[in-house]
Amino acid sequence: MLQHIQLNSMSRMKVLAVCIGPTGEGCVSYFYRRIICELALTNEVDVLCSSPSQGGFANIRNFYCVPFSKKEQGWSRRFMRWFGTTPISNRWGDAAANIVADDYDVVLSMTSSIHLDAVVCGRRIAQQKGCKFAIYTVDAIPAPGGWTRRRSEYLGKKKVVANNFAAADYLAAANSHMLAYQLGLFEHKEGLASDVVYTVAPEKYFHTPASNEILFLYTGELYGLRNPDHFFKAFRRLLKVHPTAEFMIVGMKKRLGNMKSILSEEERKHIIVGAHTPDLAPLFSRAMVLVDMDADRDKDPFLSSKIVTYMRVNRVILSETGRVTPSRELFAGMETVVQCYHNEDSLYEGMLRAIEIAKSNPDFTERDMLNRDFSADSVTAVLERGLRSLLK
Repeated sequence: MLQHIQLNSMSRMKVLAVCIGPTGEGCVSYFYRRIICELALTNEVDVLCSSPSQGGFANIRNFYCVPFSKKEQGWSRRFMRWFGTTPISNRWGDAAANIVADDYDVVLSMTSSIHLDAVVCGRRIAQQKGCKFAIYTVDAIPAPGGWTRRRSEYLGKKKVVANNFAAADYLAAANSHMLAYQLGLFEHKEGLASDVVYTVAPEKYFHTPASNEILFLYTGELYGLRNPDHFFKAFRRLLKVHPTAEFMIVGMKKRLGNMKSILSEEERKHIIVGAHTPDLAPLFSRAMVLVDMDADRDKDPFLSSKIVTYMRVNRVILSETGRVTPSRELFAGMETVVQCYHNEDSLYEGMLRAIEIAKSNPDFTERDMLNRDFSADSVTAVLERGLRSLLK
């Protein structure tokens, strides 16, 4: 059933933004929503989504909901993984094209690894309407070796990317490493423009008094190529120097791999594993150091969303990352972000350094410029400039 909500309009560039899934807080599409609302401040923007509006779409003109059920999405992902084909998302795109009656300057597909249907749909609409086609991805698609478990899935998604991204007039990705990776996977349309468009940081800043408790905090799951073993080995050494130190992991659903073989029963008493919580403020207040952990390899195109959140907390960050990564590039030279390699010695020295910095009344204003770059208005300004370049 179609949901069509008529909202206020502002006329300039006419954009149709296409996204998949709910747009409520905590969802990937919530970040798209914030960009869309900023874009709609100075442009005439319609939204096409697979889920009903959950509110919050200020300033947009029309909201079109063309249902795309979880069952349909599941089968669509199977066709992509198994065969590299998109019959179900093609059908959804054609249904959407019949509903969206207006003409546009640009169709903007906002996508992630599991939401490639938005790209397929956006391409079909842009071709039917004869307008420019833009893609904004927050993931490397398909995720490079190790992140994608089955080679058949990697090859299937790679085929979908090659067939659909090749129609793009503009490609934006969430960091420079991801953009370079993505650009290498398809034949470029003549005149293809591209930009780095960061993922939007949370609006809220957390400023709390310094903690005297030596607590390292990691928020989220340790999944995929994130390997906590190096951290546990370093933490075991830290306990000999700081016997009251603790490591808290919040948001884990699974057991922690080799922890029992690395840490003694007594040492494991210093590891706290908690369930997901929507309110991290009390935990940020307790923590002395926030921990981020990238894929356990030297080169990787992903920037974790948690470190972007951490940057808005007045706490020292311990970043375990490879030698060629977005984290290594973005946070280089920052005193309040201690960068470590994926090995015990580097992490141990990093832990000691992080504690020392945390106790020295650090100056977190060094993060101000980067925090501004990740704000919704700055991120959207880069995207809007890229989209407008297509119309010259």
